[in-house]
Amino acid sequence: SAATAAHFSFCRSLLEHTVSAENLNYRLQRNPGSSLTWHDGRSQRADGGRTVKLLRQPGTEGSQGRACDHYGIYHTSPTLGSLAKPVVLWTQQDVCKWLKKHCPHNYLIYVEAFSHHAITGRALLRLNGEKLQRMGIAHEAQRQEVLQQVLQLQVREEVRNLQLLSQGRAGGRP
Repeated sequence: SAATAAHFSFCRSLLEHTVSAENLNYRLQRNPGSSLTWHDGRSQRADGGRTVKLLRQPGTEGSQGRACDHYGIYHTSPTLGSLAKPVVLWTQQDVCKWLKKHCPHNYLIYVEAFSHHAITGRALLRLNGEKLQRMGIAHEAQRQEVLQQVLQLQVREEVRNLQLLSQGRAGGRP
Protein backbone atom coordinates (compact mmCIF):
# COMPACT_ATOMS: atom_id res chain seq x y z
CA SER A 1 0.00 0.00 0.00
CA ALA A 2 1.01 3.63 -0.38
CA ALA A 3 0.99 4.15 3.40
CA THR A 4 3.39 1.23 3.93
CA ALA A 5 5.67 2.50 1.17
CA ALA A 6 5.69 6.00 2.66
CA HIS A 7 6.36 4.60 6.13
CA PHE A 8 9.20 2.42 4.84
CA SER A 9 10.64 5.45 3.07
CA PHE A 10 10.51 7.43 6.34
CA CYS A 11 12.18 4.65 8.32
CA ARG A 12 14.84 4.18 5.66
CA SER A 13 15.68 7.89 5.80
CA LEU A 14 16.41 7.50 9.53
CA LEU A 15 19.37 5.34 8.56
CA GLU A 16 21.17 8.40 7.16
CA HIS A 17 21.77 9.63 10.71
CA THR A 18 23.01 6.36 12.19
CA VAL A 19 26.20 6.82 14.17
CA SER A 20 28.89 4.22 13.54
CA ALA A 21 28.92 1.85 16.52
CA GLU A 22 32.49 0.77 15.76
CA ASN A 23 33.67 4.41 15.83
CA LEU A 24 31.95 5.01 19.18
CA ASN A 25 33.42 1.81 20.59
CA TYR A 26 36.92 2.91 19.59
CA ARG A 27 36.49 6.38 21.04
CA LEU A 28 35.12 5.05 24.32
CA GLN A 29 37.82 2.40 24.67
CA ARG A 30 40.48 5.07 24.20
CA ASN A 31 39.03 7.04 27.12
CA PRO A 32 37.77 4.43 29.60
CA GLY A 33 35.20 5.70 32.05
CA SER A 34 34.38 8.79 30.02
CA SER A 35 30.99 9.48 28.53
CA LEU A 36 30.24 10.82 25.10
CA THR A 37 27.76 13.61 24.48
CA TRP A 38 26.66 14.82 21.10
CA HIS A 39 23.98 16.94 19.46
CA ASP A 40 22.32 15.99 16.20
CA GLY A 41 21.26 19.15 14.37
CA ARG A 42 18.06 17.61 13.03
CA SER A 43 17.15 16.16 16.43
CA GLN A 44 17.75 19.51 18.13
CA ARG A 45 15.01 21.12 16.08
CA ALA A 46 12.65 18.19 16.55
CA ASP A 47 13.37 17.47 20.22
CA GLY A 48 14.01 20.93 21.61
CA GLY A 49 17.77 20.47 21.80
CA ARG A 50 17.96 17.69 24.39
CA THR A 51 21.45 16.34 24.94
CA VAL A 52 21.90 12.62 24.40
CA LYS A 53 24.60 10.75 26.30
CA LEU A 54 26.11 7.42 25.38
CA LEU A 55 27.19 5.48 28.46
CA ARG A 56 28.74 2.07 28.92
CA GLN A 57 26.21 -0.23 30.53
CA PRO A 58 27.28 -1.84 33.84
CA GLY A 59 28.73 -5.35 33.66
CA THR A 60 30.09 -5.05 30.11
CA GLU A 61 33.69 -4.12 30.93
CA GLY A 62 36.20 -6.23 29.03
CA SER A 63 33.53 -7.88 26.90
CA GLN A 64 34.36 -8.62 23.28
CA GLY A 65 30.81 -8.25 21.90
CA ARG A 66 29.60 -5.72 19.35
CA ALA A 67 29.34 -2.13 20.51
CA CYS A 68 25.58 -2.01 19.96
CA ASP A 69 25.14 -4.82 22.51
CA HIS A 70 26.89 -2.90 25.28
CA TYR A 71 25.97 0.74 24.92
CA GLY A 72 22.65 2.36 25.63
CA ILE A 73 21.45 5.84 24.85
CA TYR A 74 20.26 7.80 27.86
CA HIS A 75 18.61 11.17 27.53
CA THR A 76 19.95 13.63 30.06
CA SER A 77 16.72 15.58 30.27
CA PRO A 78 15.35 14.97 33.79
CA THR A 79 11.76 15.08 32.57
CA LEU A 80 12.18 12.68 29.66
CA GLY A 81 11.26 9.63 31.75
CA SER A 82 7.89 11.13 32.54
CA LEU A 83 7.35 12.21 28.92
CA ALA A 84 8.37 8.95 27.22
CA LYS A 85 5.31 7.04 26.13
CA PRO A 86 4.85 3.40 27.09
CA VAL A 87 5.91 0.86 24.45
CA VAL A 88 2.31 -0.38 24.10
CA LEU A 89 1.43 3.07 22.70
CA TRP A 90 4.29 3.15 20.16
CA THR A 91 3.39 3.69 16.51
CA GLN A 92 5.08 1.89 13.61
CA GLN A 93 7.30 4.96 13.31
CA ASP A 94 8.40 4.64 16.96
CA VAL A 95 9.20 0.96 16.38
CA CYS A 96 11.34 1.91 13.35
CA LYS A 97 13.27 4.41 15.48
CA TRP A 98 13.80 1.74 18.15
CA LEU A 99 15.03 -0.74 15.51
CA LYS A 100 17.46 1.83 14.13
CA LYS A 101 18.89 2.49 17.57
CA HIS A 102 19.05 -1.08 18.89
CA CYS A 103 19.59 -3.23 15.77
CA PRO A 104 21.63 -1.02 13.41
CA HIS A 105 23.58 -3.81 11.67
CA ASN A 106 20.53 -5.45 10.06
CA TYR A 107 18.25 -2.42 10.20
CA LEU A 108 17.10 -2.50 6.55
CA ILE A 109 16.11 -6.17 6.75
CA TYR A 110 14.15 -5.62 9.95
CA VAL A 111 12.48 -2.36 8.98
CA GLU A 112 11.18 -3.85 5.74
CA ALA A 113 9.62 -6.82 7.56
CA PHE A 114 8.30 -4.72 10.46
CA SER A 115 6.80 -2.11 8.13
CA HIS A 116 5.21 -4.73 5.88
CA HIS A 117 3.55 -6.35 8.91
CA ALA A 118 2.64 -3.00 10.54
CA ILE A 119 4.39 -3.82 13.83
CA THR A 120 3.43 -1.37 16.58
CA GLY A 121 4.77 -1.28 20.13
CA ARG A 122 2.13 -3.67 21.44
CA ALA A 123 2.96 -6.22 18.70
CA LEU A 124 6.71 -5.68 19.27
CA LEU A 125 6.42 -6.77 22.89
CA ARG A 126 4.62 -9.98 21.81
CA LEU A 127 7.13 -11.08 19.16
CA ASN A 128 8.74 -14.50 19.33
CA GLY A 129 11.01 -16.52 17.07
CA GLU A 130 8.16 -18.17 15.18
CA LYS A 131 6.46 -14.84 14.45
CA LEU A 132 9.75 -13.32 13.25
CA GLN A 133 10.27 -16.30 10.94
CA ARG A 134 6.76 -15.88 9.50
CA MET A 135 7.58 -12.19 8.98
CA GLY A 136 10.47 -13.23 6.72
CA ILE A 137 13.44 -12.92 9.06
CA ALA A 138 14.99 -16.20 7.93
CA HIS A 139 18.33 -16.29 9.76
CA GLU A 140 18.31 -17.61 13.31
CA ALA A 141 21.05 -15.18 14.39
CA GLN A 142 18.97 -12.23 13.20
CA ARG A 143 15.87 -13.50 15.01
CA GLN A 144 17.94 -13.93 18.17
CA GLU A 145 19.32 -10.39 17.85
CA VAL A 146 15.81 -8.94 17.66
CA LEU A 147 14.48 -11.17 20.43
CA GLN A 148 17.35 -10.21 22.75
CA GLN A 149 16.60 -6.52 22.21
CA VAL A 150 12.84 -7.13 22.67
CA LEU A 151 13.55 -8.95 25.94
CA GLN A 152 15.63 -6.01 27.19
CA LEU A 153 12.82 -3.68 26.15
CA GLN A 154 10.28 -5.81 28.06
CA VAL A 155 12.46 -5.65 31.18
CA ARG A 156 12.83 -1.85 30.88
CA GLU A 157 9.06 -1.52 30.51
CA GLU A 158 8.45 -3.68 33.59
CA VAL A 159 10.91 -1.58 35.61
CA ARG A 160 9.21 1.59 34.34
CA ASN A 161 5.78 0.25 35.32
CA LEU A 162 7.01 -0.72 38.78
CA GLN A 163 8.55 2.73 39.27
CA LEU A 164 5.28 4.36 38.24
CA LEU A 165 3.37 2.13 40.66
CA SER A 166 5.73 2.91 43.54
CA GLN A 167 5.56 6.65 42.77
CA GLY A 168 1.78 6.44 42.79
CA ARG A 169 1.78 4.72 46.18
CA ALA A 170 4.33 7.14 47.63
CA GLY A 171 2.29 10.09 46.36
CA GLY A 172 -0.88 8.73 47.96
CA ARG A 173 0.52 8.48 51.48
CA PRO A 174 -0.39 11.14 54.06
